[in-house]
Amino acid sequence: MKKLMLIVAFAGVASFAFAQKPVAGDRTAEVGLNLQTGTAAISYTVPQLRFRQFMTDDMAYRLRISMGSTSTTNGFDFGTYSWEAKTNTGFGINLSPGIEKHMKGTGRLSPYMGAEANISFNTGATAETSNGSSSSIANAANGDKYSLTGGSIFGFGVGVVMGADYYVTDGVYVGVEYGLGLFNMTSAGEGETKTTVGGGAEATAKSTTASTFSLFGVNGGGVRLGYKF
Repeated sequence: MKKLMLIVAFAGVASFAFAQKPVAGDRTAEVGLNLQTGTAAISYTVPQLRFRQFMTDDMAYRLRISMGSTSTTNGFDFGTYSWEAKTNTGFGINLSPGIEKHMKGTGRLSPYMGAEANISFNTGATAETSNGSSSSIANAANGDKYSLTGGSIFGFGVGVVMGADYYVTDGVYVGVEYGLGLFNMTSAGEGETKTTVGGGAEATAKSTTASTFSLFGVNGGGVRLGYKF
């Protein structure tokens, strides 16, 4: 038993001692880490995934991906009247391709600099509120509805990044990254609002398109946990 424990301990020490950084042909995948106080001080999140392909020992292509949609329904009945509200964020996808140049660093530390583009698309959020009356209230107004449909949103930006990965074992690393956005633009398409009173008269209005531009913004990528394969 003692021999087995010694072998396991030696294997663990050896793994830490010979942690290797990626070389040409290696790939990495990673998720974000949450560092906070409380009962769950460390946890991981997957708001986005990042993958890398090392073309040479010090050059890698990268791709960040995130997508999702959230729908919420709330309903209340107060006795004299009731209402229901529905919201949907729409489907969104974000792709950020880029490239990294890794510096010498140390045996485990791999600092890098790079550049990436950011391309995003969202089908537009929707919100709907339906007002009604309790069935016990005679002659009460019923069927009022209000809905809002946002226009689709397209975004594009470019920026530079810098960060570092530290390989705690052979194939597993933690890293940090910061970026500087050089240019970012967002364009929102035409939306629509619709109001229905008492289940009868209906009014519709269109919202105008909108565009925003920004230059030079600093952002942090947080702490990441990844593995090499």
